[in-house]
Amino acid sequence: FKQINLSSQMANDLSSTRSDCGTLPRVINVGSRCSELALCQTYLVIDLLKSRNSNLTFNVIKMSTKGDEILDKSLSKIGGKSLFTKELEVALADHRVDFVVHSLKDLPTTLPPGLAIGAVIKRHDPRDCVVLHTKHRAITRLSALPAGSVLGTSSLRRVAQLSRNYPQLKFENIRGNLNTRLRKLDTDNKYDGIVLAAAGIERLGWGERVNMFLGKQDMLYAVSQGAMAVEVREGDTETVSMLSQISHTPTAIRITAERTFMRVLDGGCSVPIGTWSELDDDSQLTLSGTVLSCDGSEMLFSERSDLLPPSLPPTHLCSIDMLHRPGLAIADPLGGRELLERNNIVLHPTGIYCNSHDMQRFDVAQGCGNMIAERLEAMGARDVLRRARESGSVINVNQAPSTSNHTPTPTVLEKRPSEECVGTSNNNDNSPTVKRTRTS
Repeated sequence: FKQINLSSQMANDLSSTRSDCGTLPRVINVGSRCSELALCQTYLVIDLLKSRNSNLTFNVIKMSTKGDEILDKSLSKIGGKSLFTKELEVALADHRVDFVVHSLKDLPTTLPPGLAIGAVIKRHDPRDCVVLHTKHRAITRLSALPAGSVLGTSSLRRVAQLSRNYPQLKFENIRGNLNTRLRKLDTDNKYDGIVLAAAGIERLGWGERVNMFLGKQDMLYAVSQGAMAVEVREGDTETVSMLSQISHTPTAIRITAERTFMRVLDGGCSVPIGTWSELDDDSQLTLSGTVLSCDGSEMLFSERSDLLPPSLPPTHLCSIDMLHRPGLAIADPLGGRELLERNNIVLHPTGIYCNSHDMQRFDVAQGCGNMIAERLEAMGARDVLRRARESGSVINVNQAPSTSNHTPTPTVLEKRPSEECVGTSNNNDNSPTVKRTRTS
């Protein structure tokens, strides 16, 4: 933790500015990308917070990222995980915003120094889905598409898996926000369908356009797909305390395993890596992981199940949220870490704030991700990824982005907008290669 010392004067100020209901009135600046989906997700988080802190006011500050601005190249050609987060993280580190809402799959597995995940929002459907052109609306299986049908996607992960399972299909790059991609599907006559994340299209209320959802046998999804993260400054006790009210522990445990798996393999959204996780009865975590060649001819797969320990009783049975509970004053100056720990909030080594009584559960999830990655490494995963990178299709950019470069020009939103703002294989034959391992 970075320590934040609350002076006696600050403590008195906090106490004296409380409203009658006991919460701290303030304006909170929230960073968001400009797309309709990004803003929708940001307001979902704000609504969750307002339902528990009715007197808080939120300003949404919209920013454009590099990934939003470069639309003529596939993601694998221009970079990886920091494409859609760097400008937002710069604003957060500079204290121009109090927190940032991300699609968690966009967030690097290694965060910039001083930043952390303050909350993980309950996961939506993590699967991929297919939206077909109107001429194919009656089709419900990819195998039923005519040979040579073109699916639009900019994801190497999707192309590799679908090429392996449906070699009769072709794939073309398609970029832009959801509105743009759906419009291209409808009007360009270039695509027979497009492959999307189910969570995004359903959050925007367009679920009726989905023709089919892709199950585990067809498509392992991207790490953290379907989940949202709220990124904060480490030691920002007030913001972290507030966000702890809306964090969803089962989702956070699953994505801890997934993100660890990807971090160990130096993966990113520009690498053909897929995962699938399940948490049964809040006690058994199952994680699957796969690494593929760009053309899908090579596939490494491993799966593991681990039992999670039960949540421990809170360390502090009389937990106090000094900044958000009614009728309480801050009597002593406390460092940020001590103040959070008094409320059973700790920062896990993976960079996610969680309840202290769940630490061992997060440890098991982290270990599960490590084991899957290590087993795939033993099967040759690093060689598969190295060949993919050498082919020029994949760039390893899973680095923590610097917070000292480009500073975007923000736009403050007072009201909700009705519109968005302005490979290869070393095999000599064509037979696919697969290696699998299953452990528990």
